[in-house]
Amino acid sequence: MAGFKVVEVSSDDRGNVDLEDLKRKLSPRTVGMMLTNPNTLGLFEEHIQHVAELVHAAGGLLYGDGANFNAILGIVKPRDLGFDFMHYNLHKTFTTPHGGGGPGSGAVGCTAELAPFLPGPLVASSDDSATYTLVHPAKSIGRMKTFHGNVGMLVRAWAYIRTLGAAGLRQVAETAVLNANYVRVHLDDLYQPAVDRICMHEVVLKGQLANTNGIRTLDIAKRLIDYGIHPPTIYFPLIVPEALMIEPTETETRRNMDNFIWVMRAIAREAVEQPELLHAAPTITPVRRLDEVRAARQPVLTYDPHDELFQDPWNVKDLS
Repeated sequence: MAGFKVVEVSSDDRGNVDLEDLKRKLSPRTVGMMLTNPNTLGLFEEHIQHVAELVHAAGGLLYGDGANFNAILGIVKPRDLGFDFMHYNLHKTFTTPHGGGGPGSGAVGCTAELAPFLPGPLVASSDDSATYTLVHPAKSIGRMKTFHGNVGMLVRAWAYIRTLGAAGLRQVAETAVLNANYVRVHLDDLYQPAVDRICMHEVVLKGQLANTNGIRTLDIAKRLIDYGIHPPTIYFPLIVPEALMIEPTETETRRNMDNFIWVMRAIAREAVEQPELLHAAPTITPVRRLDEVRAARQPVLTYDPHDELFQDPWNVKDLS
């Protein structure tokens, strides 16, 4: 950390960076700020250029987390927003897989002023452009581990970008934003949004249904399984109580989203009329509710009928 420490900046009631809190925490020692835009609430930072101006005035750099770049792909350039450097996640935005811990991969872009400091080697063409060679930027820290990156993921992302072209990539973002807002407006009368404003690529709802008997987000997610739907991310971001993070991206059809909306509304009715259904869910799976903490810390990854742990690996409660 080179003697520095991480300082958290608060959000305001619109889901943006709290500008007054940011001003209080900036100082001549500020190295920079890391910002995800759109953020994890699925919201575009409304004051992004002002945020960049404040950070730059303090002598810092603005670093962008490209986790949600699929919302603004082909629409806005991060540099125009004030970012000095940024990583672009190839998974999701550029179709490469990212599950079970990998394979994640990403590209880093920066301003011309920062380019001499990039790690190397980089690929450069010869004077006649007939061959390629490896070069190190003038002030590079040198080679980092696995500096070639995950080549299979890079090739896949490159092929995806070339196939869609500029117009197709913009359509990806427009469709992702349209789909998320379609879900939002069809559910926000029952499931309160974390912030009640137009979202970008994802919408974060609260699983706190009115007039229910102890129903929580976990119950809703488990009941979705009974309807044949894989639950979305739950309890994240952590600042939202009973969070349900729904991201249809550009790939879901309207038919699929209409089905999801119908199921979510049906679950809301069940939560009032038959809460025991949700507390017992899932009811159609070979394994019901697990001790999820133990499952994470002591995962059973192979089948061994002679292993005592396999007989009841997660202290399964029989709810049939």
